[in-house]
Amino acid sequence: MNRFLKRLKTRTGIVSTVAAFVVALIFLRLGLWQLDRADEKNQILATQSQATALAPVESLKSGDEKIQLYRRVNLTGEFDLNHQFLLDNRTVNGQPGFDVLTPFYFPGGDYVMVNRGWVGHSGNRQVTLEQSPALRGEVSLAGILATPSRGFTLGESVSNSDNGWPVVLQFIDYETIAAKLDKIPLLQAVIIAAQGQPSSYRYHWKPVASGAEKHLGYAFQWFAMLAALIALYLYLMVFKND
Repeated sequence: MNRFLKRLKTRTGIVSTVAAFVVALIFLRLGLWQLDRADEKNQILATQSQATALAPVESLKSGDEKIQLYRRVNLTGEFDLNHQFLLDNRTVNGQPGFDVLTPFYFPGGDYVMVNRGWVGHSGNRQVTLEQSPALRGEVSLAGILATPSRGFTLGESVSNSDNGWPVVLQFIDYETIAAKLDKIPLLQAVIIAAQGQPSSYRYHWKPVASGAEKHLGYAFQWFAMLAALIALYLYLMVFKND
């Protein structure tokens, strides 16, 4: 203890103690934040599991998005194949591509965007969307109602606004989409089309991009670094010989 107090009174000891304290707080906060993220992911997965166990919803209207989040839906309506969107920066197994978003109108309700799956490109960013007869006229749509997060983004949502259709989106911005569709009533949600739907593309949707295990691993790393910092500080300030 005398050795610690002696060193603590020096300029080096004071600077080292303050620096160690600040860094320790940062490590602790980052570890706790990762635990919070893990708990958030677990809650999302639990909500999704409970919601999908309920009977499918057969009608939607504005305001239902949060109430019906992750519910299965069975809707009858029409796709607007002339005004489709490509959600950019979607990677599957290392290959770049787009998620295809198609407006869908159901009588007595609003328009809603439908994620029909993923289509890859070879780097030229050019894709040809199918105009299947199976999607024309009145069709039945099965899927799950989701509200994709915008995440951390910079710049405008539309990257090719002057190049016609399909429009490339950097992230889902409902106001921008509604404006491109002449401001029709648009639900603030996206239906993830179920696997096996007519003329759907590759299904790859998950309620969360990664599970809680990833965040628990990060939390362990931050707490391990905190423990190492404390051990180093004690060694230098208490146990190391002069």
